[in-house]
Amino acid sequence: MTQSSERTVSVQDLRPNVLNVGYTPGVHRRTGHIGVRTPERYAYDYEIEFYLADGGTTWVDGTAYEIKKGHLIFRRPGQTCNSIPPYSCWYLNLDLLGDSGKTIDDYRETRYLRFQDRIDNPCLNPIPACMKVQNESRYIDCFSAINLLARSKSEPDRLALRIRLLELIHMISQDASNTPANRAQRESVQAVMETLGYIHAHYSEKITLEKLGEMANLSPIYFHRLFVRTTRKTPGNYLQQVRLDRARYLLLHTTLTCSEIASVCGFSTPSYFSQVFRSQFDLTPQAFRLRYLGTDQQDVKAATETSAPESSEAEESQKDTSQTEIS
Repeated sequence: MTQSSERTVSVQDLRPNVLNVGYTPGVHRRTGHIGVRTPERYAYDYEIEFYLADGGTTWVDGTAYEIKKGHLIFRRPGQTCNSIPPYSCWYLNLDLLGDSGKTIDDYRETRYLRFQDRIDNPCLNPIPACMKVQNESRYIDCFSAINLLARSKSEPDRLALRIRLLELIHMISQDASNTPANRAQRESVQAVMETLGYIHAHYSEKITLEKLGEMANLSPIYFHRLFVRTTRKTPGNYLQQVRLDRARYLLLHTTLTCSEIASVCGFSTPSYFSQVFRSQFDLTPQAFRLRYLGTDQQDVKAATETSAPESSEAEESQKDTSQTEIS
C-alpha cells in the first residue's frame, strides 16, 4: 500500500474542499458495537472529529485518547486509527488542496483510491492529534454551517463554505498554538531570544552555557538544543560571529592595534584571534585592515603571508578553558 507523501504548501495555496461531513449522535451510532474496539484502519484524507460529550476512546497511530467533551481529533493522511464507541461528535473529511480527485458526491467510491498528500505548513504543523478547544460554541456553529453549505451548488454558498472552512482551520491552528506544550515552547524560544541581547552586550566577557541557561531558566543541554533550533547556530558559533563582526568594525574604523582589538572583543589571545579571523575571512586581521583601507597590495600580501605566532602551552590551555564557554 502506498503511504501519503508530504508537500510544503503556503497558506495561500490552501483550498479546502469538503469530502464528508456529518454528526454522530453517540447512542444511535449504527456502525460498530458499543464498547467494542473497531478494526484499525488508515486515514486517507484529513479527518477532524469534534466531540460534544464524554465517552469512548479513540486511537491515532497507536496512541489512545480518552474522548472528552470539547476535545478535537485531527488525523493526517496515512495515520492509523480506530475507536471504541459510543461517542457524540461532528466529523469532517477534508481535501485541503482541492486536488485529490475526490468530491463529496463520489466520496463513497473514491475514498480509498489514494492517500491525500500530507501538508508541511507552519499553521498546520503544530496541530496535535488530540487537543482541547478554547470556544466550543464557535466550533459547533462552524461545523453546523459547514454541514448546511457542503452540498449546495450555488456560488454564494460555495464562497461561504470556503470562508467557513478557512475559519475552522484558523481556529484549530490558533487553539493548537495555545496548548500548554506549545505555550511552553514559545516561552522557551522567547527566553533564548532574550539571551541574544545579553551576548551582544557582553561579548567581550567570558560567557558560559551555564550562565545563559540560567538566564533562560533552562538546563544547559536543553538551552543549547533550543538555541541551535532557533538560530541555526550553536551558542559558541553565535558568540564568535558577534566578536568577529565587532573586530571587523574596529579594524576599519579605529586605530586600535590587533592585540587591543583581540582583547576588547573577548578573544583569549591575539594569536587565537588571528587564527579565528583568518579561518573566517581568509585574511589575517592586519591584512584585512590593509586591504579594505586601500593600502598598497604588496603590504596586503606581506600581511597575508605572515603566519600567526604559534600558541604557547598557556595559550592552548586558555583555549581549552574557553570551551567551557558557549562553544
